[in-house]
Amino acid sequence: MIDKLKLSDRMKETILYIISGALTTLVNFAASYLLYNICGINENITNAVAWTAAVIFAFFSAHIFVFKTSDKEIGNNMSPFKRFLLFAAGRVFTLVVELLATFIFVTKLGKGFWLIKVIISVVVIVLNYLISKFIVFKGNKKDKS
Repeated sequence: MIDKLKLSDRMKETILYIISGALTTLVNFAASYLLYNICGINENITNAVAWTAAVIFAFFSAHIFVFKTSDKEIGNNMSPFKRFLLFAAGRVFTLVVELLATFIFVTKLGKGFWLIKVIISVVVIVLNYLISKFIVFKGNKKDKS
């Protein structure tokens, strides 16, 4: 549907990334709700498990729908496995940011879990986009035009 709109490739990519990010966040929040609210699991374990589910979803979403990459389009011909490892490494960085923020603001300072979760999610989405765009999928053909 977005391909039919008369938008620049960069604008289409941005819209698709926002949609993908929202869906990834939904996966993260759904897992968090299930684990934290239903199962009563510690907030830090909840974040780690929800993150894992979200990373797997986000990689395939970014790879297939947002950046539309294939081995031929990546300038360094990085294998999908190596690309996933690089993608996951970027996500590990943002997981550490999320876990530290949760630990500091929820566990130590007693702030509300969901307030902190929403605030840090915005930061994480922006960081994840920058890592994906400029590190993981940087050799995409459409960026060279």
